[in-house]
Amino acid sequence: MKKSRLSELKKVLKLILCIVILSGLVACSNNAKNDNKSVISITNTNPANETKVAVVYFSATGNTEEVAKAIAEETKADVFEIVPEQEYSKEDLDYSNDKCRANQEMEDEASRPSIKNDLSKVTEYDEIYLGYPIWWGTCPKIVQTFLEEYNISNSKIHAFCTSGGSGIEGSISDLQTLYPNLNIINGKRFDSVTNETIEEWIKE
Repeated sequence: MKKSRLSELKKVLKLILCIVILSGLVACSNNAKNDNKSVISITNTNPANETKVAVVYFSATGNTEEVAKAIAEETKADVFEIVPEQEYSKEDLDYSNDKCRANQEMEDEASRPSIKNDLSKVTEYDEIYLGYPIWWGTCPKIVQTFLEEYNISNSKIHAFCTSGGSGIEGSISDLQTLYPNLNIINGKRFDSVTNETIEEWIKE
């Protein structure tokens, strides 16, 4: 009888020991899961502080668009085109004609050509590459429309232009005078597109 009870007691002790061990393993497993959930939660609520970059441009003939897309490819930026409500025709850009649309707009200080598309998302970006052709030694009036409709004063702005001869300095000076809150870091004129030229400018 004593041996039988002793044997039963050993079995009970072994069973209790197994239960204790299993309980410990389950608790460790739960803690590990909770730790993993904690890490995921931190990652989701604290994403990497990556700089949001956008390229915003107006292009009447396609030259500025070519540069804009090359910059966007180099910087991995999102691209936004300033699309005029009324597209510019070849006749509109005939600068030899005093009555052409482009000349009339540039002569009129109050001219603000309408923009067709919604560009409100641009205000969410940390850095903006702002591009345009040079008209009458400065930026087209539609660029002023953009700057007056959308507040990008909290963004770092890199201005770029396309031109056969005129530099970008005059347009930057005009923009800084008209919109003193703009944070224009630098500017670059492009008369052609090469990856080397764009890469050098971006690294400045």
